[in-house]
Amino acid sequence: MRIGFICWRQGGGTSDYVSATPKKSWMKDLKKETKGEYKGKYPFEKALIAAMQEKYKNDEIVFINKYDEKLLVQNDVNFVLSLNLLNAWEKSDAEYDRVYKIVQNPKMKVYPNLKEQLFLYDKGNYLKYFEKKGIPIAPTFIIKDDRNSTKIINKVKKQGWKSFVLKPHRAYATTGIGLFKLTDKKLEEKVKKYLDKNKKFPAFICQELIDGFSKFWEIKSYWINGKFRYLVPTHCWSWLENACAHNSEIDYSHLKNVSKDVIKQVKTMGKRIVETYPKLNKYSDPPIFLRLDFGCCVDNAMDGKKYFLNEIEYAGCATLTEVASVNNAFDIWVREYYNKAKHIYQMMNKTNKTFKKTKKKTRRISKRRSR
Repeated sequence: MRIGFICWRQGGGTSDYVSATPKKSWMKDLKKETKGEYKGKYPFEKALIAAMQEKYKNDEIVFINKYDEKLLVQNDVNFVLSLNLLNAWEKSDAEYDRVYKIVQNPKMKVYPNLKEQLFLYDKGNYLKYFEKKGIPIAPTFIIKDDRNSTKIINKVKKQGWKSFVLKPHRAYATTGIGLFKLTDKKLEEKVKKYLDKNKKFPAFICQELIDGFSKFWEIKSYWINGKFRYLVPTHCWSWLENACAHNSEIDYSHLKNVSKDVIKQVKTMGKRIVETYPKLNKYSDPPIFLRLDFGCCVDNAMDGKKYFLNEIEYAGCATLTEVASVNNAFDIWVREYYNKAKHIYQMMNKTNKTFKKTKKKTRRISKRRSR
């Protein structure tokens, strides 16, 4: 097989790094970071490729740092690792259109396919989907074309919320998050200003501010090839003016601060999410990678007991292998990416069919188009 990984130009684009100890043979020709907080470590992307190439010597593992048809078409499968459609979305309309067409083209063999990527880029849609499947989420409604600040605030009041958060579709991490309080005398003015500033995004979710986020651990759970592999507790110390000071602490002691009941909840909800994940791609049953993030607390209680689904990530997000709840987290990625590539390769060669095209396209709202 010839397996491609679509990555950031320099590697390490997700701020993921692998420790140089214990020493492994695949590290021999790999360059370490020479400065900054990750000095002496290896970028996760390049470490993954080097380790796979050594372990699976009869196959070719390829680092791809741009969406180039000539490079992609040569491979049997191309995994989106840390350079995804959102990077093109943020760059320009032209780049988004170009990359969109490439990902959509079945000859490029990009995995996950376009339907899966779009499903996870639209936060409100997938949150509401899994809510219908019995997964608890924070109180949420979706804002699309009607972006009247007065109507939004009135709807929040009817919900009985004291504070609320706006999060854009097609954004990641804390990009574009806005925090608002009903007691703010300039509330309507601030909401309108926020919506005008972020009008390029196709939609937003409006959620009640969950106070437990600044008190209890958020649990990032990693599901690889359909199975729970490890989790990492992270902490949002406080809500700042525009966003949560997220990941300001990672629980390096792993699980000692997280109760067994919470871990059981996370695993139970995660299993249900994987089982009910929509069949958008025949090669994604199950998906290679879902990072399911859970926050506290349901009903905005402050008891630390009931968790809810906060977010789903799959590519370009932190894998946090160095602080995982298992010692061999990095080795899991090496093995399971290869297993998924082999699974896709065998299915393609058996059926002689590839990914189906996605017909409908959601476009960003640029300044040019909004006039």
